[in-house]
Amino acid sequence: MIYFIKETVIAKILVTGATGFVGSHILESLMAIEHTGVEIVAACRRPEKLLTAYKGEIRVGDLRDADYLDRLLAGVDIVCHAAGWSSFLSDGQASREQYLEPTLELINHAVEWRVSRFVNLSSIAAAGLKHRNNADCRGQPRRYWPMINCMIAVEDYLRAQTTRNSHLNCSVVNLRCGIYSGTRLGTTSPLPLLFSRIDSPLLPCTGGRYGYLPLVDGRDIGQAFVRAALAPLDTSYTSLNIVGPDTPSQKQVMDFLGRQSKQSAYRLPLPAIFTQITTLAIEHVSHNPGQKLFTRSLNSILTNPLIYNDKAISALGYDPEISWQASLQSFLDHSQKTSAQPELQQAVTPLNSYLGQ
Repeated sequence: MIYFIKETVIAKILVTGATGFVGSHILESLMAIEHTGVEIVAACRRPEKLLTAYKGEIRVGDLRDADYLDRLLAGVDIVCHAAGWSSFLSDGQASREQYLEPTLELINHAVEWRVSRFVNLSSIAAAGLKHRNNADCRGQPRRYWPMINCMIAVEDYLRAQTTRNSHLNCSVVNLRCGIYSGTRLGTTSPLPLLFSRIDSPLLPCTGGRYGYLPLVDGRDIGQAFVRAALAPLDTSYTSLNIVGPDTPSQKQVMDFLGRQSKQSAYRLPLPAIFTQITTLAIEHVSHNPGQKLFTRSLNSILTNPLIYNDKAISALGYDPEISWQASLQSFLDHSQKTSAQPELQQAVTPLNSYLGQ
């Protein structure tokens, strides 16, 4: 992997969510460039979960702790914000408290500390189905999916900040990433949720123009973040789609996963409108929200047109390398080593558990 970085670059890069799927891959990519002018700071709540190869600076704390934010951002030039939250349920309180409110406060503090660039992790699902190939298109809120509404609110807030504080020379790069795949993938991501349901004959499969699954390996996301952090850009707000080098159909992915489970049912791909209706019916079958087979929000992120990397290639020199088959195999190899069961929402941990209170 070749990165075009100025020899004289001097930057302290903060990676939030450094122990998570995206954050850990950003750390790997930053460590791989071995540039003497780049200092890495890993922000996390549980430093024992950091990559064993990481030997850089660590700032331990919780983004929900207001006092931590000033300590976190001191001396930082660039923020790679990979601390996220995953929920495919319709209760929005947890998404607001765990993701939206801490992220808005982080942005405010980053502006106060004169950070020069803020790289934000978002999702291709922020856009409506017909506009997913246009990363500049504003997000389309959905009443049944509060978490994506929170991500859209962050995007809108960042756009407003670049206009309101243009004199501060803080640029924003918003990365709308595809469906995560590869090693170290969390159990609340779409792919583990799909794999855990692959043997159910009720699992809907979308075909046609919206029947694609734009997977992206963590290693490719990592290099996209590094490029977004260090590439020279002319605009104050840049939004890009980030997916893998090739895009399979839903059926191709389901068949691939089904062969591994040896229990996959035959699936006839249906037009998106029919899978939406089927999902709505399935969603109302279970009275236990956390145990639903499928939800409209999960169907929304899994239903996509072909997504292209053209703008990211042009703006950043983004060069995705990991094929969807290789990435899925990495995911399957890793999933065999964990006994954790996929959940539709991350568990909420009280703030004081991280503060030692």
